[in-house]
Amino acid sequence: MVSRVLVLPMMFVHFFSWAQDFKVEYEKNEDFSHYKSFQFGEGEIMTPKDLRQVPDTTMHKWVRDAIMEELTKKGLQRVDSAGDLTVSYIAGSQTRSDAGNVGPLGLTPGGTSSQTYIHDYRQGSIVIDLNDTKNNKLVWRISSSTSTGTADAERSIDRIVGQGFKKFSIQPKKVKRKK
Repeated sequence: MVSRVLVLPMMFVHFFSWAQDFKVEYEKNEDFSHYKSFQFGEGEIMTPKDLRQVPDTTMHKWVRDAIMEELTKKGLQRVDSAGDLTVSYIAGSQTRSDAGNVGPLGLTPGGTSSQTYIHDYRQGSIVIDLNDTKNNKLVWRISSSTSTGTADAERSIDRIVGQGFKKFSIQPKKVKRKK
């Protein structure tokens, strides 16, 4: 009984520690004020065909709608061609397994038995790139991996895209004046 009381909280801590990996990369001193429009480039769904629970068209729609909403809120206009920025993305999920040794919790001192666990889950990943169309230079990248299920996929995409573009601004940088 004692071992179960200690093992379950340890497992919860481990499971939730890998729940999401999120990163935004951009040049901190870059002035994005000259960008006025964006276009969509390539989008790819990387989920193996036999594991797809949502049609590709639905997944593309979720990703594109979330990106379009965030970038238009920031003041950019979507165009079909000749945009200042080109948006590309890769999204999908893979089956993963975690296994670990919980340790000899609750056993008598000197015991050699240990408790192990195996946790199978689906890991969703998305990478979104904004490239300067003229010089094909990467100006903004969002990458995220999460253990969310398909039922939460659309909401997760919205949250990740919103969080990823939170600091993106096409307003001119304010120049700090020295006194």
